[in-house]
Amino acid sequence: MSRRKQPSQPDLLADISSLSQFPRRKPRHPAKFDGPRNPREARALRVLLKTYLTREALDEVAGASNGPEIVNQLRSRGLELPCYRLGTMDRDGVWVYRGLYALSYGDRRQVARALSGGDGGAGNATKGTARETEAKSKKGGRRYAE
Repeated sequence: MSRRKQPSQPDLLADISSLSQFPRRKPRHPAKFDGPRNPREARALRVLLKTYLTREALDEVAGASNGPEIVNQLRSRGLELPCYRLGTMDRDGVWVYRGLYALSYGDRRQVARALSGGDGGAGNATKGTARETEAKSKKGGRRYAE
């Protein structure tokens, strides 16, 4: 089996808008986003406001093993959350496309407003990472965070 030569690739991560999007199988109808409903979504959205995330990075940030399901839930509640294609070589030397999740311009405004508490404080209830919550619970002598 002969390997295909890797195509020349500029630094696509420097300008995520130049990446192509994966084909959409279902039409998306962005609507008003009401904010994260759990700490996993809040952690993922806080990081997505700053940068893009691969599926593996999303799993790590959110503290879940099924990051695409978190994205699916956010999309069902009004975010567009497109997935961009980035060509890369896998460990077997095969050219593949991996996905990068990023917020669209409209998503960024809605998420920033929701996380800042602009929608009735929905973002304030889920602030803090798992480590921060664990540290607070240990400090107070309680086993579970309040």
